[in-house]
Amino acid sequence: MKKKTLAVLLSATLVTSSITTVFAKDITVTIPNYASDEGNSNLPEAVETVTNSDGSISYTLDKKQQKKWKKDLKSSFDDSIKEILDDDENYPNVEDITYNDDMTEFEISLASSDLAPSEYFIGFLPLFTAPVYQQVNGIAEKDVDYTLAVKDSSDGSETTQTYEENKSDWESFKASMGGTSSDDMNNTSSSETKVDKISLTSDSSSLEYSGFETMPYEDGSSDILGIVKFNFTNKTDSPDSATSFYNIKAYQNSVELTWYMGNGNAACDNTYKTVLKDTSIETGFAFMLQDAESPITVYAYDGFMSDSPCQVQEIAIKKNKTAPAGNRDGSRISEEIQYFGKDIVSSSEQLHNQNICVAVIFVLKITYFIKSR
Repeated sequence: MKKKTLAVLLSATLVTSSITTVFAKDITVTIPNYASDEGNSNLPEAVETVTNSDGSISYTLDKKQQKKWKKDLKSSFDDSIKEILDDDENYPNVEDITYNDDMTEFEISLASSDLAPSEYFIGFLPLFTAPVYQQVNGIAEKDVDYTLAVKDSSDGSETTQTYEENKSDWESFKASMGGTSSDDMNNTSSSETKVDKISLTSDSSSLEYSGFETMPYEDGSSDILGIVKFNFTNKTDSPDSATSFYNIKAYQNSVELTWYMGNGNAACDNTYKTVLKDTSIETGFAFMLQDAESPITVYAYDGFMSDSPCQVQEIAIKKNKTAPAGNRDGSRISEEIQYFGKDIVSSSEQLHNQNICVAVIFVLKITYFIKSR
């Protein structure tokens, strides 16, 4: 009778999200494909690692490894929260981030819905830790779930999401940021229009192509940056920047080019500057060119969803139009920019930097965590 009772208790412990998990045998933990695209080199050791056909990665963990994974996951998550709460410059509106012991309930408290760029991605924070933590805690992958509540103390409003809703929003966002594949370069969709000169306008803003120039990546370097420049006009009552409304991508030889910032070019220095209503400013987007001769194709999206209106312009690269190199000051974003999902349980510093990198590059008007969609 005692053995039967013990077995029942053990079984119950393994299938619930209890903080006192009993690690009785090897288990398999699967990192979802949305979080495993770039690999997970900093994860703790596992008995076996298998890459699945859907892109997810499964790890077999023994008893000792389960304990370490659980400890490292929570420690990294706690450190990331602390860094966010301590960073008033990048996260001025984040008042608190809390969660329960089994990572099934999360709450983010904000002072205002007028978010800074980095804060638009706070709502994705649980997405890359909670599913893994729950599995290590004994929950089957198919049963993983959590609720995320975001509270705005300025007006008392509250928005909630489930894990599936949170994941769906991330996948939609990531798909939209993936741009157009090389196979589609010559076959624009119904939302894409080929133009001689990009000119997007709406009730909230406008963006018009103003020129192109090249410049050395750095003094003495053979690498060349291509600067695509636009005149941006804000039509809203609040200060805003071009990156709040528009997503710019560039291709050369049918391959997407890496976007750089902080290159010392005057137009690029304006990319994230906000302007008041009915004010215009020239902004620039810098891309690392593959060569200094092949034309580039620029995609300008009026929004950040996969069906956002898009204009496509081909730009010829003229020789002898290379400007002097600007001051880098180490501010460029490297080719190793990572999505949130890379190195899920890496150091808290790396996770924090991922938040910053993604937010800096993809400044969105995503407010579904704050306001009802």
